[in-house]
Amino acid sequence: MYEHPYTVSNKLKEIKILVHQIHLDSVSITAREVAEIGKKDGLSREALHIIGAQYLGDEADVEAVERLYDNWLTDRLYDDDIGDHDEKILFEQLLQAIAVLSNFADNKAAELYNAAKKDAMFYAMYIGSALLFASILSIVLLLKTLKGLRAMTDDSKQYRHIIDQNVMITAIGDDGLIFDISNELSRYLSVSKKELVGSSLKSVFFSDNDQFKEMWQQVNSGASWHGDVQVVGGQDAKWLGVDVLPMQSGDYRYSGFRLLAHDITSRKSLEKISITDTLTGLLNRRTLDETLTRTTRLSSRNNTPVTIGIFDVDYFKQYNDTYGHMAGDKVLTRLASLVSKMLARPDDYVFRIGGEEFCFIFNSKTLEDSKAYLEKVREAIKDMRIKHEGSAVNEYVTISIGALYLDGNNVVDSTILLSEADDNLYRAKENRNCTVQTEHSAFID
Repeated sequence: MYEHPYTVSNKLKEIKILVHQIHLDSVSITAREVAEIGKKDGLSREALHIIGAQYLGDEADVEAVERLYDNWLTDRLYDDDIGDHDEKILFEQLLQAIAVLSNFADNKAAELYNAAKKDAMFYAMYIGSALLFASILSIVLLLKTLKGLRAMTDDSKQYRHIIDQNVMITAIGDDGLIFDISNELSRYLSVSKKELVGSSLKSVFFSDNDQFKEMWQQVNSGASWHGDVQVVGGQDAKWLGVDVLPMQSGDYRYSGFRLLAHDITSRKSLEKISITDTLTGLLNRRTLDETLTRTTRLSSRNNTPVTIGIFDVDYFKQYNDTYGHMAGDKVLTRLASLVSKMLARPDDYVFRIGGEEFCFIFNSKTLEDSKAYLEKVREAIKDMRIKHEGSAVNEYVTISIGALYLDGNNVVDSTILLSEADDNLYRAKENRNCTVQTEHSAFID
């Protein structure tokens, strides 16, 4: 705003110069001087118009200058009666009036300039303070953000540490190799983390090849898999409940897998207790019906033969009377161990169904093969040479076997099969230390 007073001041100086020039040009007026005076008069009046529009003081002062200018110019150019002394007085009055306006304009310009300077300094200080405050606030926010990020990082590390130390989890690549595993799982497996990284998923967790194939096919199709797996190796049997989950990358493509596990050994132990005989460790009578039903159905479906046999120890009551019940229990345990070793294929089953009675299920190609194997079992038990002074058929412990051979061509009720095998056992016990087997309910000695 202080530019207005400076403009006025400059225009006043311009008028002052023009007035002096007109004063000199009007000494001897020729045609040329008249033209020059008119031109300078026009410039003077234009300057006065600008001054009148921008002057910040009393308008009467500008009007006084305009009036003095008109009076002086008129008297100077057109009044021949005025003397030099009077004209000089008007001239001085005009210059004095111009000087008054000029001084006012200069002072006003200086005043406004100083005010503007102060305002500029104030705004500069205000802006500087605002920038300083914004900088401090930014630094505070940055430090707070960094602190928050550090806290989040610490929490994330702590969270990962908690998972690593307490959760059984492992990461598997598309190639089926383990590339990361938690300490909790490595401790459970009793294998160092370093040894497990780079190992195949199958070699560490899946002893059952068919189970692994089923799982691998399922998870590679994008589905999750859940199952119970027995841990490979180790002195004690360990069982894990396992979930294998396909993982998706940012573009929703499947990339690797995660295996989550939890210990189910106790549950499996309880299940085993519920289905096994506590003395011999064989399957108990409770599981026989279910197993027999499943086996005979598979036999009929796949047209494969199966043999169901029942045997008991000859004169076992006399053995207990002679040697005591503890010795009798040891005999049963030894018999169970031997038969379990002889019938150890995946589709072979051995049960203790009560007292000295045992049942077994196995596959054989023909009736002759079935009977030959039954005789092999009977002879193997006699060859154990366990003394039995109370036996009426042999000096050693012997067994009698009743069996039934099913060729797989017919659907037969499992309860009937078991009943007929039991009938055959009673036929065998008529002679003791012998085997009776039938095929399709036809008696064969």
